[in-house]
Amino acid sequence: MIITSRDLIPIEENFKVEAGPGAGKTDFVVNHIKNVVQNSTRLSATRKVACITYTNTGVNTILHRLGKSISERVEVSTIHSFLYKNIVKPYSSFIDKEYDVNCKLIAGHDDFTVNRKSLEEWLNNDHFENLESPNKKNQLLKWPEQFAALKEWVTSMQCSLERGNIFFKCDSSKSRYQTDSGNTVTFKKNNLSLLSEHLIDLKKIYWRKGKIDHNDVLFFSMILIKKYPFILEIIRAKFPYIFLDEYQDTSPIQAYIVNRIKERETVIGVIGDKAQSIYSFQGANPSLFDEFKVNPNNEFSIVENHRSSDEIVSFLNSLRSDIRQKMCVGKNGNKVCIIVGERVSAYHKACELCENECIESLSRDNLTSNAMKKNTGNTQIKRDIHKEYEKTDRNHSRRRYVMEIIQATELAISGNFKEAIKHLEHIFPKQQTLKALAILLTQYSSYSDKTLLKFYEQVKPLSIDKLSDITKGEVKKFYEQNTYQNIAICTNIPEDTSEHITIHKSKGNQFKNVFVVGYSDVKKFLLKPSLDNENHRIAYVAFSRAKDRLFIQFENTKISADEEKVLKSNFDMIQIIHV
Repeated sequence: MIITSRDLIPIEENFKVEAGPGAGKTDFVVNHIKNVVQNSTRLSATRKVACITYTNTGVNTILHRLGKSISERVEVSTIHSFLYKNIVKPYSSFIDKEYDVNCKLIAGHDDFTVNRKSLEEWLNNDHFENLESPNKKNQLLKWPEQFAALKEWVTSMQCSLERGNIFFKCDSSKSRYQTDSGNTVTFKKNNLSLLSEHLIDLKKIYWRKGKIDHNDVLFFSMILIKKYPFILEIIRAKFPYIFLDEYQDTSPIQAYIVNRIKERETVIGVIGDKAQSIYSFQGANPSLFDEFKVNPNNEFSIVENHRSSDEIVSFLNSLRSDIRQKMCVGKNGNKVCIIVGERVSAYHKACELCENECIESLSRDNLTSNAMKKNTGNTQIKRDIHKEYEKTDRNHSRRRYVMEIIQATELAISGNFKEAIKHLEHIFPKQQTLKALAILLTQYSSYSDKTLLKFYEQVKPLSIDKLSDITKGEVKKFYEQNTYQNIAICTNIPEDTSEHITIHKSKGNQFKNVFVVGYSDVKKFLLKPSLDNENHRIAYVAFSRAKDRLFIQFENTKISADEEKVLKSNFDMIQIIHV
């Protein structure tokens, strides 16, 4: 059934709403919550509505839109925060002995970070005496290339659900390493299997210290509700209504927990768009949206687009067949513009065409978005520089000092001072972090375009520890041949508020003008759209952020004359410019 974001639907029945970009999903969620709060007889001081959305930005947006009086009756959170607060924190003591969890030290959850000390402790386990050469335990501990590969493999760890069993697994494609001679060597299958069998032992090293990450929240939540189903009864008693926005980004574990809650009493409603499912690396599966079953009378579609100009809506409609959005802005804008040329030049051309209005550039990965911030072209990005750095400079203390300072500085420049301070606290006493950050920001222009060696010599005196000088050999060569910017470009900024961000970070936002930095699948998507392909869905998410103007960049070498003809014949709402 087609509805609008303003329509009211029954409040005591499970529902599913499919809505494309700009359809007003947030409006619908907020209006429905207000309707429930005002008309439900099942709410009280201890019984609230739960609203779960994907990001903290989404949480803040919904709370603001609800207003103070309504938001007091609603618990708005991300899925991980909801599970942590209502399952993990109150009940983790039930499984503390079985999983070596130090419940007294647990104080929230964070990203999973791997350090050398924990890996060494894990590898010294007797289980790994049977590892086969060249991945034997002593070689993993001593060979930098192997250890770096092991660290990358472990960092890819995810919590998975298969046939009702929950476990941790790593991405086998992340288990390669490069020797000094340039040969690529992979871990033996038998060795990976043995390491995989004992990932839980590595997790326990962290759990004993009270450190848990987002995957651990899913793991413990699943374990707890299976072992102690009364927890589900308590959640149902606390939350007669649970609404989940961006349900297309749900993982199998999250969907399992939601469906268990849905078995009785609690009304569950989900809102999403399969064409915008772009988080498979976190376990998201768009098919779960289809698998969420409700009465057919309670399946709704919102087909309006209140965000984009008529030309952009028409362009988006040509890329998908399942939903044809209605143009609601009533604004004739400019044709979608494909700019062929080097990305920085293409971006400046877009700015010129927009008469220097603000343009948000959206990139496929962090390296490219960071390079756009620094006006840097393709040739200046060294994608494996962190691995090369770790391999070249074996002085862990010095390397860590440099990396923490660069991470903190770039975070502060992007406006994320809280995270910047956290990184500086790893290398400075708390009382010195603000002073150190002030110095780093004040002096930024004096080192940001210099070599890594000049940067190190400038910031070394700030250290409270005695750090060694760099005087000769391959280490000095590396520090002289690479710049501060080479490392800074490879720095991930979690909450990026700049005008140059990744497509994933743009999710849920909208911008007046959008410049999409081209990657290989963008052209494939335009020539032969397939929203079954996640890389195509990522491009669709990027295109659909634009309100007035949309620019799509291709490198000169990435588009042929024949392909230009096909694009012009397929889309009457695009123009192609070469720069």
